[in-house]
Amino acid sequence: THGKTTTTSMITHIFMEAQKDPTVMSGGYLPLLHAGHRVGGGDTIIMESCEYCNSFLNFFPTTAVVLNIEADHLDFFADLQDVERSFFKFASLVPADGNIVANGDDENTMNTLYMLHPITFGTREGNTIRGVNFSKNYQEFDVLYHEDFYCHMKLSLVGRHNAMNALAATAVGFLYGIEPDLICRALAGFTGAGRRMELKGRYHGADVYDDYAHHPGELKALFAAAKTMGYRRILCAFQPHTYSRTNALFSDFVEALKRVDQAIVAEIYAAREQNTIGISSKDLVAQIPGAVYCETLPDVTDYLKSVCQEGDLVLTVGAGDIYKAGEALFK
Repeated sequence: THGKTTTTSMITHIFMEAQKDPTVMSGGYLPLLHAGHRVGGGDTIIMESCEYCNSFLNFFPTTAVVLNIEADHLDFFADLQDVERSFFKFASLVPADGNIVANGDDENTMNTLYMLHPITFGTREGNTIRGVNFSKNYQEFDVLYHEDFYCHMKLSLVGRHNAMNALAATAVGFLYGIEPDLICRALAGFTGAGRRMELKGRYHGADVYDDYAHHPGELKALFAAAKTMGYRRILCAFQPHTYSRTNALFSDFVEALKRVDQAIVAEIYAAREQNTIGISSKDLVAQIPGAVYCETLPDVTDYLKSVCQEGDLVLTVGAGDIYKAGEALFK
């Protein structure tokens, strides 16, 4: 559900560091590859797949990595239980001699997959691969394998969600016999995939980052990470993605966007939909104290120009074209 591109990229870094020459298919740009894909000569394919429209049921993994399960893509799935049924089918595609790697901290994931006896990662006792002794920003921690010390991890990224992604990638590296020091070195050198907390530049003393988050769960993880970075204010220019998602998760979006110092909300990005619901970003703004509605992306840019100050963190967030509003600041 969340973290797919980042974890795919982390696993790619690990296999490249171990000189496994993998073939890679990712949903985002990876600086290491100067692309989102790579054709390798090794015997490994590392591929990001997605639950939307059950597209991940078209693939046959020997190792399936399930990061977390939430109610999303509700224009296709009926509800959370429907999503969980699809994830069970996906994990069941793994052959008897394959591996299922799953988030042992995530209740929905474990409720869905426990019967398949997955290898688990997380922070709770009992996980196969477990992170402990985290620094305040989750950038540094120890990794245990069955409660025995495995390695000391120091990431270039911050946030609990990225630590969890790293633990998932570490579990995969372990299963494929890659040495702990190679895993740690690979992940230390990973600075992020495109549009995943990507530093775009500085404007009037404010650092401007861009992120693809478009689900309330992703927003909460992003904002939690941002709050560990020591900025004076967090300004989030958010563009909701699709009318159906905005409507189905409306109250969750409101609660998530209350977590920043100011939300600047662009009009909903239609993507594949028509607005048959009659919903607008104005409806979100009406429920969020201090939030500002911007009808167009130039309006977002103009507003950011007027409020950016030294010490601010500016986030442009969403799966649509909101990144253009931040990039326009530098022009």
